[in-house]
Amino acid sequence: MDPADLAAAELALDGLFASARTAAPVPLPEGVEQAILSEAAATQAAILNRQALASDLASQSAEARSGVFAGMRELLAGLGGWPALGGLATASAAGLWIGLAPPAFLPDPVSLAGIELSEDSLPEDSYDLAVVLSEELE
Repeated sequence: MDPADLAAAELALDGLFASARTAAPVPLPEGVEQAILSEAAATQAAILNRQALASDLASQSAEARSGVFAGMRELLAGLGGWPALGGLATASAAGLWIGLAPPAFLPDPVSLAGIELSEDSLPEDSYDLAVVLSEELE
């Protein structure tokens, strides 16, 4: 496209944005509004139920809450439940993967740490695992 066509397209786009800013918003249909409000009420009720369950667990006596499974249940509730634990596991796996095999546009973390891995790093070039193990067993 030549510059004149680009300028004309930009002016047309500016006109469309100006008309959209001055136009009155379209009212939301009644059925959609009711669906949104009922979904919001159900979500709020679920949140309140979860908070009530957490407060019930917290108010139990120390003897009833002792044990490995009770501790894991409290840890899971503290993290935010199974969805949060799944996100944490996914982020951990992605971080480990990126750390072990960084993309080409990221620097290698081994070289950033100042570790140089080369053939000269070993005392001898002919070392292999079988030779090392045979020397240790003698």
